[in-house]
Amino acid sequence: MTSDRLTEQQLAEIERLQRGMQARFRSVPESGVKVEYLGKEFIVYRNVFWPFEDSKPLVENCVINPGDCVLDVGTGSGVIAIFSAYKGANKVIAVDINPECVRNAKSNTNLHGFSNIIDVRLSDLFDAIRNDEKFDVITANLPFRNRFASGLVEATQWDTGFDTNKRFFYGAGKYLKQNGRIYLAQANFGNLDDMQQLANKYGFDVKLIGQKSMLDPDPRIFYAFELTRK
Repeated sequence: MTSDRLTEQQLAEIERLQRGMQARFRSVPESGVKVEYLGKEFIVYRNVFWPFEDSKPLVENCVINPGDCVLDVGTGSGVIAIFSAYKGANKVIAVDINPECVRNAKSNTNLHGFSNIIDVRLSDLFDAIRNDEKFDVITANLPFRNRFASGLVEATQWDTGFDTNKRFFYGAGKYLKQNGRIYLAQANFGNLDDMQQLANKYGFDVKLIGQKSMLDPDPRIFYAFELTRK
């Protein structure tokens, strides 16, 4: 499950698809557009990553127990946070570095009636999380690829130097309860081996819990992983 199994032609096609998605994110009207995702309606604003197939294995397979406290890192339009609330989370904190994502996630939180459960914050990863805030579950759909990103739109898919992923693993354990779990999205064209090494470095076991293949000839496969302390 590593990107070196993909051909150069396949990787070039994936880049073409990603650039097409980025162009679509930038072209959304100021008022936003409504999209359907897993049977529910969401609004998406300009420069925000749309709800897409990449997060479906995570949303469909993550375990949120009634009463759990959840932290959703890189929330985007807020879909993972909102589905966590639908699954019974008692409290969800959703963070993103992009102010438009924060505005978008707040709009979707209100749209789905979870403003009393979901707290959306502007934050570079864990910067806006208090030291005393601990979570049963941390969810994250981080950019998959170690590739230079120019601006916030490209950074929804590309992670310059894999820096966001490195800082996520460095800090996540501090905010996770002892028996807590992390749910992380990745893909066959992403830096899977680097993700596994970071998880092991910071004391986590990694288990594949779901995957979704796109239809031929699209070579993308999206994965969801559960991480627990060793």
